[in-house]
Amino acid sequence: MQVKLLTPTQWASAKEKVTRFLYRYGDDRITNAALVELRELPAAQLACSRSGESPAAIALAISSSGKLAACAFAAEGGERACFVVVAPEFRGQGAGSALLKALSQRMGSLSCTVASDNPSSMAMCFRAGMKAVSLHTGPTGKPTLRFES
Repeated sequence: MQVKLLTPTQWASAKEKVTRFLYRYGDDRITNAALVELRELPAAQLACSRSGESPAAIALAISSSGKLAACAFAAEGGERACFVVVAPEFRGQGAGSALLKALSQRMGSLSCTVASDNPSSMAMCFRAGMKAVSLHTGPTGKPTLRFES
């Protein structure tokens, strides 16, 4: 699987396809606020600074056949938004963890929150080398773990 961080130009041309992918495979686990954050993202925020970091990043996993397998997005190191969506046929193959690692590297650090009823996403964060640092009530009222790289 190939991991690709999108440039501002690539985001402009991939926006519709990625958005459809997220709605199709997100399993209603992505908050509306996070989806709005992505849809309204100015492409310029994907540009890297001199230090190689950017305020927002979108990473895609592309299968060997060229199919979009997974997508991840983070804004402000995950503080404003962070999510990963993997198509069902590619789950359990490490695509999500690879995307989290790519986002963390691009942004310098990364935080994500995962509802306690989502053990596969927790495992993905652990496989990406993230650590659970706190437990709180998430936006849907569920106990939620905060992960940091």
